[in-house]
Amino acid sequence: MRLCVGAGSFLIGAASLLAAPFPAPLHAQQSLGFAFGEPVGDPTSQAGRALRTIDEERLFQQSEFGQRVAREIELASRALEAQNDELLAELTAREAELTEQRGSMTLEEFRAAAAEFDVKAETTRREQAEKRQRLVQFEESERRRFFTSVAPVLQEVLAQVGAQILIDARAVVIGVPGMDMTPEAVAAIDEVLGDGGEPPFPLNLP
Repeated sequence: MRLCVGAGSFLIGAASLLAAPFPAPLHAQQSLGFAFGEPVGDPTSQAGRALRTIDEERLFQQSEFGQRVAREIELASRALEAQNDELLAELTAREAELTEQRGSMTLEEFRAAAAEFDVKAETTRREQAEKRQRLVQFEESERRRFFTSVAPVLQEVLAQVGAQILIDARAVVIGVPGMDMTPEAVAAIDEVLGDGGEPPFPLNLP
């Protein structure tokens, strides 16, 4: 983002400074590591009784833990967007001020003011980009914490439904109703973990 001082032109492109979109919510960044397998059949058969499936994304999104993470990211995103609007307004106002003052400034004075503005604009852009990246890092960190914590709970639910093998629902080519234990797993996880409590690395934005 640079001020052009030649031939009386004055272009800074302030509107593009903070125009980068906020990161979209992550999807299955952290998983339980279930491997893709062979098609499975009727869960009421001798072989089928040993198998249950789980949807990892639903497991996270529908849990109290995942919903708390989504709320925190949404609130932080809105606050950051509001801050971006304020910063853009400040830069735009400074642009107008420098444009108005251009006629009463020497070329050296104007170049110095333009250079100072460039530094401020680039610093602002970098700082806001770092904040956006922290949103991504926060969700990744919380997903890792969630999936690390749920393994013992899933083992207990699996035992309660009388099964021995749990696979990712994406690995199932053909299945029948009754194989998915995601709702039962979400309920058990909510009872044990709740919303996960205070994150070890809180999202403090902006």
